[in-house]
Amino acid sequence: MSKTFKWFDCNRREFLVGTAALGTSLLLGDSLKPKADSLRVGEEVTIPTCCHMCGGGTGVIATVRDGVVSKLEPNVDNPIGVCNTSTGYYDNSKYGAAICPRGLSAIMSLYDPDRIKKPMLRTNPEKGVSIDPEWQEISWEEALEIIQEKLKKLLDENRPEALITFSENSLFTDVQRDFCHLFGTPNVSFHTNICSVTRKSAAKSVLGVEEPLGDYQHCKFMLLFGWNPLSAVKWAHLPQIILNGKQNGSKLVVIDPRFSETAAKADKWLPILPGTDGALALALAHVIVKENLHNERFINDWTEGFKEYKEFLTDKTPEWAEKICGIPSDEIQILAREFASNQPAIADVWVGPGQQSNGFNASRAIFLLNVLVGNVDQPGGMMLTEEFKLGNSPIQTSQSKTKRFDGLENFPFGHRSGVYVEAIRHLYHQSGPYPLEVAFFTMSNPVLSLPNSNIVVDALKKLNFIVVIDNYISETALLADLVLPGTIYMERSGLVTRGTNWKYVALRQPVVEPLFGQLPEVDIFIELANRLELKDIQGKVAFKDISYEDYMDYRLQKSDAGITLAELKSFSGAVWRSNEETQFEKYKLRNNKFHFSISTLDSGNVDKFPVFRQRKWMPDSNYPFYLISWKHISHTHSRTQNNPYLSELKNQNFLYINPETAKSLSFNDGDRIRVNSPYGRVTATLRITPGIHPKVLGTEWGFGHKGFGKYAKDKGFSVNHLNGLLSDEITGQALHKEICVNIEKL
Repeated sequence: MSKTFKWFDCNRREFLVGTAALGTSLLLGDSLKPKADSLRVGEEVTIPTCCHMCGGGTGVIATVRDGVVSKLEPNVDNPIGVCNTSTGYYDNSKYGAAICPRGLSAIMSLYDPDRIKKPMLRTNPEKGVSIDPEWQEISWEEALEIIQEKLKKLLDENRPEALITFSENSLFTDVQRDFCHLFGTPNVSFHTNICSVTRKSAAKSVLGVEEPLGDYQHCKFMLLFGWNPLSAVKWAHLPQIILNGKQNGSKLVVIDPRFSETAAKADKWLPILPGTDGALALALAHVIVKENLHNERFINDWTEGFKEYKEFLTDKTPEWAEKICGIPSDEIQILAREFASNQPAIADVWVGPGQQSNGFNASRAIFLLNVLVGNVDQPGGMMLTEEFKLGNSPIQTSQSKTKRFDGLENFPFGHRSGVYVEAIRHLYHQSGPYPLEVAFFTMSNPVLSLPNSNIVVDALKKLNFIVVIDNYISETALLADLVLPGTIYMERSGLVTRGTNWKYVALRQPVVEPLFGQLPEVDIFIELANRLELKDIQGKVAFKDISYEDYMDYRLQKSDAGITLAELKSFSGAVWRSNEETQFEKYKLRNNKFHFSISTLDSGNVDKFPVFRQRKWMPDSNYPFYLISWKHISHTHSRTQNNPYLSELKNQNFLYINPETAKSLSFNDGDRIRVNSPYGRVTATLRITPGIHPKVLGTEWGFGHKGFGKYAKDKGFSVNHLNGLLSDEITGQALHKEICVNIEKL
């Protein structure tokens, strides 16, 4: 039953004031605490859980009054929101923990009246984003029976591979994999390949781990390429530890075409041409090696391929790089000397360079700067972080031997999350190894989140049956045959283990029952597995006697934590932290070496060294401007735009242009313009700022909804109407940031 929403006594002004002070709060470690004086007299409980307004998993304490969530605060027992090392955690936790604006405003998403409340069946066979689906509300039993019938048909026809699933990548991926393996389809896919696969793959090739994390709080020099951690916040402690590092005397240099929020805090901002970060990194390495600033002992003891790499660097001079990236050669030399001489130093890269067609080699070249100076897995260095491993699933499955629809095996450094772009391409051209028939999209909106929205729409229309599980009628939901209401994280369970260089596991647990009586996403798949009587390798119905709590309990007991779910619930903050401190120099225990070259692959697509090549799509006379995009602290991808408090912070995007460029085109601030590419066109409002490279246009990502809700609909424009359906040939990464455009005044 719906409730009257007099539950949150924090008005918009107070919220805006609170979030405006975010940087100070993160720096000092203060909790961001909204006022939440109860308007009712009754029972009050506090329940620890983990945020899922993004994939970061920040620890949260929810206050529930009379069954209504009235307040959210950061959970200091959880390292996420405090620090990513044990030492930093103990130093910082006495000051509290941090939470970002998205986490602070989650109550507004929980009680959003625009949420989907009942299963909805499409009655209009015609499909399109602008076409009314003519929804018919149906019961959960009817919805599950319809899905069961569609899936049973595939099993009866011995075509389980005709099912494909897409999902947000920190939402019960374990059960979804089990379900797909039990069903017999290899086509289980997750969001990582449209986000940070390039970084993961490049790090794996150089450092041996997928997600290295910097010990920023204790370093002396931070060199960040195409990353804006003070705004594009993933883990809530990242801004805090970076600002703490600066307070401790570290120097910060940001390489970015845009003067980002992080660049605003930097000692130096170097505006670089998009896609040229690799050339700059190689030139920095050239200077470091030529001037004998590298760590020779570390290189001799713990690396392979340096002699050849040194030869490879011979002609990668600062003068060579200046012609490519536009940064003066003398500036490159100064930067190289400062980086090498101020140890411990960290060179890091995220999706800015990575979502372009030369991003794999660029990211390799950047990670190798850490190896050159020997600052790997040292205090204040680039740590060899690995996600804490839960025990294996209690469900015994065998993976399908059928070839994947997306051709993942064709990508030398492809990721287990799959290749969304290639799945859509094969579907659009009907060129896959077999036909697809049924697709599930769980908390996923590929129409807005994949390159080239028009092709994505046309591709999805070729599917026989689409199920969308979401909180809103997204653009993808507008194409669905059946939409099931999803949950907000405060209504569901899960285990969170990522984001620190210290073993921990935290419990995401429901703080209220699902508001509309809906099944949590994980239970939908468990229920379908039982209805279809999917059997494990021993021939037993796999989920017959196993709930998700049983599932989590089993994995916890089989992990290094060796605890039960009941024990985890009983721990302070519902968090288990290892008694062992953060370990450094783990490579010495494992006798691992770091690689200047890739020599183990026969594929001609992979360069032995991180060769710089210009990206494939470059500006020309028809489309003379680079177009880049970035994420704002107030939003996660395209899924938070209907939150009214976050909408107050940022309710649309603009197109930003340098003053010199605007003057040369006779454009003024506030002009309505048309942005054109070979793949589409959008209209936008122009904003003039000196904080962007003169050859570059830019905007915030995630806007341009045609569905979703009253706050999100028709606000701003979607970048993905302008790019091609492009993926990186090495990793399968979707190339969101490889776009060239022209602009004209309306």
